Amino acid sequence: MISKTLRTGLFTVTTVLALGLAGWGQCSNANVTGKYGYAGGGLDKGGNPIRVIGYFNANGKGTFKGNETGSDGGSIVTNLPVTGTYSVNSDCTGSGMITPKGGKVSHFTLVVLSGGKNLQYLTTDAPNVQAGSAQAQGKATCTVAGIKGNFGIEAGGVFLGVGAVAFDGLFTLDGKGTVSGTESGSIAGSIFTKQPVSGSYTVTSFCTGTMTLMVDGQTEHTSFVVTNDGQSLQVVETDANTVVSGFGQQ
Repeated sequence: MISKTLRTGLFTVTTVLALGLAGWGQCSNANVTGKYGYAGGGLDKGGNPIRVIGYFNANGKGTFKGNETGSDGGSIVTNLPVTGTYSVNSDCTGSGMITPKGGKVSHFTLVVLSGGKNLQYLTTDAPNVQAGSAQAQGKATCTVAGIKGNFGIEAGGVFLGVGAVAFDGLFTLDGKGTVSGTESGSIAGSIFTKQPVSGSYTVTSFCTGTMTLMVDGQTEHTSFVVTNDGQSLQVVETDANTVVSGFGQQ
């Protein structure tokens, strides 16, 4: 006879496994619905570094539209309209394609996570080497007043003709369009620490925005997209001959 304790244990394990399997493998196009921010990067077909951010609005039926900002080999494009399609399988994998206005279609594979709150993607057009992720924007208030507080910022990439770069800092967005804080970094191995940051920011109704920052006597321009109920930012620098992106987190 199986003891009561053993029966209870077996029931618990079986229930957990069943719930786990049920949670994984119940996906459809409907899981990808609403507004998302995304970020990706890697190498383009010519071997040049590329970093992009953007937002899209998916209808839950297999189509989406939005816009994209990024740097491809130091050439900057901002707020480029994109449209696309996607298909989600029952096992929460999928595929799709995205077409920028005036550009060529790109294809991707897709993994749906957290019921659709998070997505991972891989570009499948050889010889590109690019991957990225998307996160639901949630209940973010997409105004200057709605995007405020302290954000830890981390970014990295390349200044063309200079070398690899990495940055982190603490930025305060005051809800009135002003940025303050400090930044540390490495530019081709030359280190600076806790340099004062000052500047301004804007936010659009699409939960995208811009920052103009003064750091160590240099002006920097950055675009961002808001995700995670306003608590996260995906960022990309928009100064020519830079290929730099990162994220901010409250």
